[in-house]
Amino acid sequence: RMELEGLQEMNYNDAIIEDPNNTFKINMSQYVQDLYRFFKLSLYKKEFEDIFSGKLDIYNCTAFSIICNQPEDENIFADYFFDKNFFEDARTLFVRQIPQSPDNEQLYEKIGYCYQKSMNYELALQYYQKAELIKRNVWTLKKIGFCLRKLGNNEEALSYYMQANDMKPDDLHTTMMIGNCLIDLKEYKEALSYFFKIEYDNPTNTKVIRPIAFCYLALENYDDSKKYYDKIPDDELTYGDLINIGHIALCRGNKKDAVEFYRKSITNGNISQKRFIEIIGKDKEMLFSHGITDEDLSLILDYILFSFE
Repeated sequence: RMELEGLQEMNYNDAIIEDPNNTFKINMSQYVQDLYRFFKLSLYKKEFEDIFSGKLDIYNCTAFSIICNQPEDENIFADYFFDKNFFEDARTLFVRQIPQSPDNEQLYEKIGYCYQKSMNYELALQYYQKAELIKRNVWTLKKIGFCLRKLGNNEEALSYYMQANDMKPDDLHTTMMIGNCLIDLKEYKEALSYFFKIEYDNPTNTKVIRPIAFCYLALENYDDSKKYYDKIPDDELTYGDLINIGHIALCRGNKKDAVEFYRKSITNGNISQKRFIEIIGKDKEMLFSHGITDEDLSLILDYILFSFE
């Protein structure tokens, strides 16, 4: 009754004049709502299989194959799933289209992107590379670089980002990714040259301030590193920033300040003590190369963890 009253309040006739399909849309919407009420609220709901609890893979049912039996029908569904971020469903339908469109590079790009969103970087890489064989473009080259970097192939990733940079030199995102790859390869001085290109046009962008500050830290230029970290507002400092500022203090011989920033990384950064230890473990090699001893670092970590008990 309430639903009918709501429909009456709408300017029903005007809606139909504007769009003749509105009658169908309204009736279909009501029907689906009634089905939902039945399977979720009815006294008899346990006597039936709940159609809303399973996967709504309409494209696999017999009725779909009878009614929508043209390739363009599946294309419409695939693009809809893709636009709505249902990447598994979209991928299934895109893969079905390969036999009809084996030379469509956009099809391989979309399949690759679907795999990327599910963090299956190996398969995503395979499809991006198939797309690249058909037609090279900046977007595909960058995606290949992204997957290679995720898989730990940093040198090869850098090569693809360089190729993308050659095709479109003014793309700041590509420049940033080249810098990040160089950090992965511990080529900090060369990385700085790329980050400075971005900073020139975006001096307040924290996305470029952070890697510059880190490169200076890795190069033992603690003054410049701290200067760049000081550019980040206090309320925007991440736990990674606070840990690196702690590293600066520790390398300068100021253990008290180092402890304070390490503690803040846990409390203000809202990370677990286990996660904190993991990050310090990854940074040990750099800290040892800067003259910090294993004994000093162990004592500081014990002191910090003890203070939380």
